[in-house]
Amino acid sequence: MKYDIVTDIKTVMTLLRLTSSQLAENLGVARSTVSRILKGQTYPNDLFLESFYSFSYDNPIRPLRLNQIKIQFGRDNYDKLLFHGARGPLEMPIDLDHSRSDIDLGKGFYLGESFEQASSYVFSNLKSSIYLFAEHQLDGLRVKEFGVSLEWMLLVAYYRGHLGEYEQSAFLQSLLKDVAQYDVIVAPIADNNMYEIITQFARGDLTDQQAKLALSESNLGKQHVLKSEKACQRVAPFAQLYLCEKERHDISEKRKEARDASADKARLAIQSLRRKGKYIEEILK
Repeated sequence: MKYDIVTDIKTVMTLLRLTSSQLAENLGVARSTVSRILKGQTYPNDLFLESFYSFSYDNPIRPLRLNQIKIQFGRDNYDKLLFHGARGPLEMPIDLDHSRSDIDLGKGFYLGESFEQASSYVFSNLKSSIYLFAEHQLDGLRVKEFGVSLEWMLLVAYYRGHLGEYEQSAFLQSLLKDVAQYDVIVAPIADNNMYEIITQFARGDLTDQQAKLALSESNLGKQHVLKSEKACQRVAPFAQLYLCEKERHDISEKRKEARDASADKARLAIQSLRRKGKYIEEILK
């Protein structure tokens, strides 16, 4: 999938009231270059893409920037949007055989509920972008939803490789068997601070109550994980959002602020429930 550069250029030109000559002048390219792209005679190189999307980011179409306009368009036309952050071009159809097994809920295709969430995991890569999906495409599939719960924490700890000594636990095996029957799992998403809390719980340093409260205080978003080939066959992105260098820098700064605030809340939550609840060995013994 390529960026819909023709539509994006026309949108920016229309809303900023620019001619193709004026846009070319702002980008430092020949007017003929813009003309050929608009006519579909050529697809722009990486230098042009960065230049154009940086220009659009620096010149927001009040009160929104181009990516925000595209997201709003999706929300106006679909019941709910889902976002996938990719470090490179997204290959279709989705192939679960090549997905990682050592992340939150094991092998699957991961979709988040917000642009901020999806972009925070891929912004550091120069080729990263965000793909938009429509949630209604998942209607009729078998869906399992988790909140911030013991079961969710155990699943993340297991797939992250922290429960090796408890792998034969009847409780854990029953949980794994249950989730295996679903096409889609909806569950909280954890940043690096939250992974550390779950790791501490899995090591026996925190009780279940401490961990759950700390995670609940962290304003976690949710992720929709496609776990079956049937689910993957039902989805396809309808838009791709370019992340220019300046936008990736702003994402990085916001991520740091959110991470620090999340860590402070988690520490306070842990302190408030010292010695309350059960440790991992009591739960999976």
